[in-house]
Amino acid sequence: MRKILLIDDDQISNFLHEEVLRQADPSCEVIIFRSSLEGLEFLNRAISSGENIPDYLFLDIRMPEMSGFELLDELVKLPEENLRKMKIYMLTSSLDEKDKLRSEEYPIIAGFRGKTLNAKMLNEIFNA
Repeated sequence: MRKILLIDDDQISNFLHEEVLRQADPSCEVIIFRSSLEGLEFLNRAISSGENIPDYLFLDIRMPEMSGFELLDELVKLPEENLRKMKIYMLTSSLDEKDKLRSEEYPIIAGFRGKTLNAKMLNEIFNA
């Protein structure tokens, strides 16, 4: 069973993404945080307790208390063997080329996608 973490402050995006994820994989477990700080706390707890971390993280770039990039800066401090188990995809409604280029600076990023996730996109991601 896939375990998927969504971190996005936009409630509507989370609702839509959860729906399309459940259509793509009805057995998946979807965990949602509207706060990047809460998402980071969740990942830190999972790693320190030896829990399975999510298989996928879909991370919004623009969030109020901590941006997706700031969250990535914290994630790269975690043990690498834990991060290799999780495929991280940046999601954005902004198609600013600077964001895409900046995301490429993080070796832990599996991809950069525009919002909104759809069945075709998820099929590519899950079969990569």
